[in-house]
Amino acid sequence: MSIFDEIKNRYLNGDVLKRLLIVNCGMFVLILLTDITLTLIGVGDKGYAAMLFQFPWNTMALLVRPWTPVTALFTSYGLWHFIFNMLVLYWMGGIFQRYFTNTHLRGLYIIGGLAGMVGYTCTMLVPVFQLKDWNGTMPMASACILAIAVALAFRVPDHQETFPVLGQVKIKYIVIALALIDLALFPRTNPATDLAHAAAAATGFLFVRMLSKGRDITRPVTAFFVWINRIFKRKRLEDKG
Repeated sequence: MSIFDEIKNRYLNGDVLKRLLIVNCGMFVLILLTDITLTLIGVGDKGYAAMLFQFPWNTMALLVRPWTPVTALFTSYGLWHFIFNMLVLYWMGGIFQRYFTNTHLRGLYIIGGLAGMVGYTCTMLVPVFQLKDWNGTMPMASACILAIAVALAFRVPDHQETFPVLGQVKIKYIVIALALIDLALFPRTNPATDLAHAAAAATGFLFVRMLSKGRDITRPVTAFFVWINRIFKRKRLEDKG
């Protein structure tokens, strides 16, 4: 069995958390290979490969890179930011699965990222932001993960995790620390990124608040994936027939 077949089997047989981790890793490798290729052929400046997959600040760029609202959900800023994001996703995602469902995890991950994109884009309406020469794209994986972490902080604020030396620490303090570390790892290329993270955090809070009232804001995402699965099942049956 080749490594690609093994990854495929792990993805198909894994839960939502494992699939999110695999897709994030796949996107990181894709950006790395693209960067190497573009460097060898002398196309683009430093960071151009990442820009091709991250969400653009100016929405007019979506006309030439329409795939970015999807790919940006699984992009991080550089190696250390990627490693940090994956460790936090694995950790927080595992805790999230104890209190919510897999469909909630997938839905909130995506909606948190989309909310981050909306917050990021909204700053284009502020004149002072338009006058600055700031970085024009943003990876959204950290926004997706922040939405999950904030949801946990509001759902089970007194849940405790054990740390060496520190001992038992409540998750509400852990989430605050993780958010600060994430901001430290993220370069100050555009203050609009702060609004993107704030929008994602607000989504995590809204998810918990609405769920307590019997309303699931991740339901549209779940319905979309159910529809996609039906299409693939129908296609497989047609191929067998």
